Amino acid sequence: MPAVAAALFIAVAALGANAPLFLALNKLGPATSDWLWTNITMLGDGMAAFALCLPLWRRRPDLLWALAFLAVLGTLWVHGMKPLMDIARPPAVLGDQVHVIGRLYKAHSFPSGHATTAFSLAGLITLGITSRAWITALVVLATLVALSRSVVGVHWPLDILAGAFGGWLCAVAAHWLGNRTRSFGEREWVQWILGALLAACAVAMTLGFPDEYPQAVYFQRAIGICCLVAAALRLRRASR
Repeated sequence: MPAVAAALFIAVAALGANAPLFLALNKLGPATSDWLWTNITMLGDGMAAFALCLPLWRRRPDLLWALAFLAVLGTLWVHGMKPLMDIARPPAVLGDQVHVIGRLYKAHSFPSGHATTAFSLAGLITLGITSRAWITALVVLATLVALSRSVVGVHWPLDILAGAFGGWLCAVAAHWLGNRTRSFGEREWVQWILGALLAACAVAMTLGFPDEYPQAVYFQRAIGICCLVAAALRLRRASR
């Protein structure tokens, strides 16, 4: 996956296709449904990603521990690059040509945080499972989330590809670090702390935070509730 993202990045940059490709993707919103893409893009928010990992608690302690490394590495990749590159977002460059869904952003475009989150989480899970069906589904979903950043009008395709590249590499590194320190990370108290943090994210989702995309509030609340129920059922089963 990183090789594919890197190859596409080079091709888009070399062909000068960044802006034309963005405009083509951005037209998908009016042509389909703003509501649909709002709900898809919400899945790339860090809060949503952490909440979605709550069902891993007491099921896959290895992945839950690797997630801790993934959060640090992904944050460093995104927030280390954004101020360094300081690239203007599409609305700041193309103005009224851009169909914006949600908040209007104009600065710190590179790389896409949502794309990084989507591909880092997809990478984390796919590297820990063997089901081809699940792997395919996760990669397709991560791709949709990443592309949605151009559809909602806040990121260039190069931002998205950089996020996909960095996110997957972060997942690989997180797996390696998690395996190297597994004996510590799978201790009961460590798992409880991680589970509590993810549960807090799920509770926040249920309460309607973050509130960046009001159209997605019912979907994000449903995610929060479902993740909390899944964790509660797992805890009940384990306590029997």
